Amino acid sequence: MKKIISFVLVLSVVLSSLSAFAQSRRDDRRDDRKDGGTVVLRDGRSIVRIEVGDDRDDRDTLMRVRRLEQAVRDLQDKVYELQANSAPRTRIVTTHVCSVTTNFDGTFVGKASTRVEAEALARQKCQNQRVAFCTNANVTPARCEVVQEEVAY
Repeated sequence: MKKIISFVLVLSVVLSSLSAFAQSRRDDRRDDRKDGGTVVLRDGRSIVRIEVGDDRDDRDTLMRVRRLEQAVRDLQDKVYELQANSAPRTRIVTTHVCSVTTNFDGTFVGKASTRVEAEALARQKCQNQRVAFCTNANVTPARCEVVQEEVAY
């Protein structure tokens, strides 16, 4: 009987020391997370590092919410900075504009990315009007211009 009681006492002492050791390790990890919550980038800026957590008490949850709010604020600042520094992006678009004039029915205009296409569109518009004067003999040679426009994208 004395052996059983001493065995139980030794076992309880060992278990309590293990749980105390585990508790101190858990507290050490929490302290590391608090101190190591920010990361310094190459350009010198510091950002909040977010970790996925497990079971936490209310204090840890409040700290996590605070760190998440800081991370969101940092992201908002970065978005605002990018919007302020970005100029509107534009590109130059070249368009060919050709016109054909009939003797009696006026002028027909075609626009396209190439001269041949623009001229063909102008002649097609003339023929779509079912005008008898759209034959080559009755139409002046197409006059074409190149128009360059700056378009935002």
